[in-house]
Amino acid sequence: MKIYGNEWFLRHHLEPEEAAAVLEALGVTFVISQSRFLPMADSAVQSAVTEMDRQRYAALDDRAFRGALGERGISYFGVLNICFDPDFMESFPEVLPVDQFGKVEEKLDWYVGIAPDQQNNIAHKIELLKDAVKALDPDAIHLGFVRWPGFWETWLPGVDRAKMPDYCYSPQTVDRFAVAAGLQIPVDDPRTSAAIIARHHREVWRDWKCGETVRAVGKIRAALDPIKQGLEYAINTLPFFREDFGNAVEEVFGQDIGRLAGVIDIFEVMAYHQILKRPPTWPAAISEDIKRRSGCRTVCTLQARPLYLDSIHAGQGRSETLDAEEFSKAVDAVEESSVDGLCVFTFADFLEFRETRDMRGIIERLSRFRV
Repeated sequence: MKIYGNEWFLRHHLEPEEAAAVLEALGVTFVISQSRFLPMADSAVQSAVTEMDRQRYAALDDRAFRGALGERGISYFGVLNICFDPDFMESFPEVLPVDQFGKVEEKLDWYVGIAPDQQNNIAHKIELLKDAVKALDPDAIHLGFVRWPGFWETWLPGVDRAKMPDYCYSPQTVDRFAVAAGLQIPVDDPRTSAAIIARHHREVWRDWKCGETVRAVGKIRAALDPIKQGLEYAINTLPFFREDFGNAVEEVFGQDIGRLAGVIDIFEVMAYHQILKRPPTWPAAISEDIKRRSGCRTVCTLQARPLYLDSIHAGQGRSETLDAEEFSKAVDAVEESSVDGLCVFTFADFLEFRETRDMRGIIERLSRFRV
């Protein structure tokens, strides 16, 4: 279960023991949870703490929650978003990436991303993780947004890749690439840099971008290994086949599953079929593909309610419903696949809608998963 917000404590007024008991009753065996040590900004769900909730939030005991889960045999994955941090980017605007059109990234809906080659950001995240591992002794660390910038949820079937932003062609990043690859590339004009790279160095650029993603994870592992040996690492994985959008998963987003397998233990696949306008059998198919490419344990994450229907996402043809029958079809396909596990996004939805007919149906189907 993904626990990306604090609603269980702030809205539903559950104490750590009570929340752990609810999760146990749902049959949950592992959680991917934010904490006060590893806070999260708002994304498609509310994660950040509002001023109104500050006083209540100050009483949250993450250690007690982690302990209550452990007593029930529920594994605890501490989660930190690596290349998504609006507050950090506001403090250090020089890390804002530039696309192939020479445009500096601006926030789109809730999203604004950082490239994994920005070492000041990686160093900042390492310090947060060190404190969290010491305090919480997690079973695993889940690294969110370990990829090059891009609002992947907007890459719907039929999208024209050429019109989508492709980062990062900032002078600093292009210079780092040119030095690493031993190339002479002008860095002052991002559009010129992008055109030269696309025409003459496309594969080298792809491999370097993917390598920077792997190196970022490797640095994090190396920094945390002295604190806790045997700590496992997971990442949230983009749900794209290599043939989708001309291998955008590697060329645009810098996630080479085969290479990441050298530094990752568990691939958590964000197989949100309603968001990407896919059938309910698709999550199992994309998760199996990632398991095959990685050779590692792979977990398929399903969404429990429809998202991305309002604001800039309105009118994109996404289904406005996700009922128990559709959810069950997705679970059926995962159950029959070789995928190692199932995750659900998010705990807040179960608490908010647990008395509805559809959520009761979803809970009932999950209770029978591989039993």
